[in-house]
Amino acid sequence: MQVLIADDHSIVRSGLTHLVGELDEQATVVAATSFSQLNAILDSAMQGGGAAFDLIVMDLRMPGLGGLDDVEALVRRVAPVPVAIFSMIESPDEMRAVLSRGVRAFIPKSTDDVLVVNILRLVMAGGSYVPPVLGMPGAPAPAAAGAPRMATPSIFDGLTRRQLEVLDLLAQGLSNQEIGERLGLNLSTVKTHVTGVLKALGVGSRTQAVLLVKESGRDRLV
Repeated sequence: MQVLIADDHSIVRSGLTHLVGELDEQATVVAATSFSQLNAILDSAMQGGGAAFDLIVMDLRMPGLGGLDDVEALVRRVAPVPVAIFSMIESPDEMRAVLSRGVRAFIPKSTDDVLVVNILRLVMAGGSYVPPVLGMPGAPAPAAAGAPRMATPSIFDGLTRRQLEVLDLLAQGLSNQEIGERLGLNLSTVKTHVTGVLKALGVGSRTQAVLLVKESGRDRLV
């Protein structure tokens, strides 16, 4: 796997390089310190007629980047290679504006390292990531002040208590073996519960299930 990281701060480049290593120990990382250098690297890498990178992770505020039109042009240029934004921006409106330009993920720099790795894994698998602050697609508008609070349906309502316990432990980063030891279950039973969780949530991987938990904002499900 080859990843292109573009950020003008060396500590950020180093941190992202480490996280990419967590994603794939064999990954090759190429770093750029400006948008013009990023494009120069792409020019050199794509001379053979194909995209040389599997993922691009970039900041929004670095030398040479003129605005969102530049971001959209980059996304179009490297498609279908996914572009993920790693930024200090916390404004929901700005995040929405960036995501509307075709990037596959907007990752605030305040995001926990473990979650960053999971987001990158999700993007590499063809998924996308929207920060929880933007809300889940189709989420209801906030109730007017003074209006009675209604119970909000949860995506986790269809899970059994045991499945919720398993999902809680998945979100803590435990392996199937560790979950079995924690809950007193054999490995085959744990695998059955994990399969049931993925099916109930309509996702195809453990990572996607964990991201749903993170995006829910709940510390624990049970």
